[in-house]
Amino acid sequence: MEIIGNNSAQFPEKNFRENVKIFQVSWVFIVLVFIGNILIMNKSQRIYFSTGDTGNENQDKFITVKLEQDIDTLEFMSLKLGTTDVYQNFNADYGVLIGRVLANGGIGIPNAKISIFIPVDDVDAADPEIYSVYPYMTPRDENNDGKRYNLLPRVPEKDPVTKQLHPKQAFGSFPLKEEVVANPPFLEVYKKYYKYTALTNKAGDYMIFGVPVGTQTVHMSCDITDIGEFSMNPASMIINLGYSENQFINQGTRIKPSEDLGDLPHIETQEITVDIKPFWGDAENFEIGIVRQDFRIRATLTNTFTIFGSAFTDSDQTMRATDGNSSNTKEIRDFFYANPKNAHCTSMATKRIGRIKETIYYYPPNISDADISSADPVDDMLVLDPSEYSAYYRNGDFAFIINCNRDRIVTNEFGDKVPVNYDEINGVFTTFRGFVTLEYTVDELPMVNSSGIEIKSSGVVEDKNRTFPMRIKLKFPQHAGKANSFSYRDDEYSDTWRAQYMFFEAQKFYSFSRFHACVANDEGTDNQQWDLKETITDGVYRRGGFFKGDEINYSTTNNIYNIGTIIPEDHDGFPNSQYGFPANYTGSPDRFGANWINFSVYFPQMGYALNTVPNVDGVRTADYLATQWKDASTSRNDFYIFDNSQNIAAGRRNTKWFGRSDLHWTDIIEIPLSDILYFATLDKGFKLTGGFDGLYRNGNYDPPTTDWKGNWSAACPYSGGGANGTPGGTDSYFYFYKGFDSSDCIEFLFELGLVNE
Repeated sequence: MEIIGNNSAQFPEKNFRENVKIFQVSWVFIVLVFIGNILIMNKSQRIYFSTGDTGNENQDKFITVKLEQDIDTLEFMSLKLGTTDVYQNFNADYGVLIGRVLANGGIGIPNAKISIFIPVDDVDAADPEIYSVYPYMTPRDENNDGKRYNLLPRVPEKDPVTKQLHPKQAFGSFPLKEEVVANPPFLEVYKKYYKYTALTNKAGDYMIFGVPVGTQTVHMSCDITDIGEFSMNPASMIINLGYSENQFINQGTRIKPSEDLGDLPHIETQEITVDIKPFWGDAENFEIGIVRQDFRIRATLTNTFTIFGSAFTDSDQTMRATDGNSSNTKEIRDFFYANPKNAHCTSMATKRIGRIKETIYYYPPNISDADISSADPVDDMLVLDPSEYSAYYRNGDFAFIINCNRDRIVTNEFGDKVPVNYDEINGVFTTFRGFVTLEYTVDELPMVNSSGIEIKSSGVVEDKNRTFPMRIKLKFPQHAGKANSFSYRDDEYSDTWRAQYMFFEAQKFYSFSRFHACVANDEGTDNQQWDLKETITDGVYRRGGFFKGDEINYSTTNNIYNIGTIIPEDHDGFPNSQYGFPANYTGSPDRFGANWINFSVYFPQMGYALNTVPNVDGVRTADYLATQWKDASTSRNDFYIFDNSQNIAAGRRNTKWFGRSDLHWTDIIEIPLSDILYFATLDKGFKLTGGFDGLYRNGNYDPPTTDWKGNWSAACPYSGGGANGTPGGTDSYFYFYKGFDSSDCIEFLFELGLVNE
């Protein structure tokens, strides 16, 4: 017996010779000729249906087709049937039922369960052992647990490939295979009452061969959280399907249990009466007949993807700046100074976490992929309203579940996914294009320096004679070549910066990666800082936008004057090692800097001198945030310190505190499910040279050029990513950090039910 397709139906088996005896000799001749042709030919015949069109979803469709005699395979929709099975009987006292389970008017749904419902007979109804397992006279009857007839699993099973449990929450009553084999009453019920069952394949198609002719009840069970690539999660059901949060638990991450399948928002069961016709038996015209019955689930499916990560920043007392007294500011290097003191400023133990603020920018579907390259992000992008996606926060961790809104597809007659216009009413979106900005607001995590100088949420500074703190904000993704940062206020560089975005796909996980730049300056002679040898047309000197005394991406330089350095080992009384942050430099002490960290984003704090200090010209802060100019005019050096009118995208302005794009490279990275499961077994912070499936950022991985991210000119900016934290050579390790203190962004995915063990 040869069956090609996803089908578990049992076929009638009758003796070939006995059948021959009861037919006319002419039939024997016809069939033998037909079988002979099959042996020497290798052809197929396709039977065409109008996809999804039965006229009425409760009306079956009977298709008759004249069968050619030199074919060995019948093809219909995404299914195939070998003709050796077609003609095992000469008079078809059975029929073939096929169909597709559809959603959104044109998407085939995988893993839906289909059966021919068989009522319990009188003999078994009188047998308590059998009746306790199968008490169904009608599909609406309930078992001892109060559950009506269904084909959904009683307990989840682990997928051998993905290692995930399916479904994530099981509410059905169908036993496991092991239970059926080991339990005689289960086995007897399975063989007798579930003999005509099928699962839909990837195209949403099913086939049941050998169905008795006459009126039959066809049942469909579907769990929309367990339908492969179109599976929905509780958050998406609340946001997109409008279900009440009362139907969910654990902050909307789990479905509220119920024995009544009708109370469960993700379960759909349907029954349709179908008239099964004989499959074949026309001796004159060689016609066969197939009954098609489609099902349409009521839920409107929405594809989503997940972006997750963790974040941390410096303590409320920490910033890189002068000591706050402008009269003591003698040198440019004072703006790189660790305030209040080195160990406090650089120690991992002094960091803190809070609730991140995200802004998600995107291209709407009316801007086609072909038009994006020439689109203007200022006018053509939009900001995703917080009500249009699900956001979860926990102790520095965060996860955003976002709807796809581009590249709509439907399933065609052949079972292939084909594109349709974005404004079609049928189909489902599969992608998203956009970028994300992240920040810790002053309201969420206030900053106070050692002298008690505070910048309030209103922007008012208490003491106008000293220094106030500021915290870097970041766009993901961003990168630029030397001296090409958007922070030059150059239109060309700014256009390139805002045009960099990420391409997201449905059902995938993404996270953040940040290059931990280090800029040290221990140069005591200020006039040498400005001896740059490079000029621009307005006469202002610059050296790639940095002071000449800067040492860029040397994590080994004196920590006191080295912005971006983190000390992960116990040091000077601070218990840093308990937080598990990895080190890329082994020294005294060990430290991290000048390389990429995946998953967790660090937002350094800096300081700004409120009054001009004449002996350092117009400088007010370090050039770690934005370029600084030898210009007494504060219009240049203040631009990225205070509110400004520079465009970001989507009509949003104000690039205040955004880190310069030629130094603070960032990326959004896809995280395969296999890696999530693997990383869950590792420490909070770790470094690897391989052994994973994803493509992560490190000192020597230079991503390929893409139309959405542009050209990464190197693996890291300014010769970063070097061996042992210094320029020169490359560091082959990949560094990961799940989150500071109580945060763990990988564990958070499990808590949210987005992945399971």
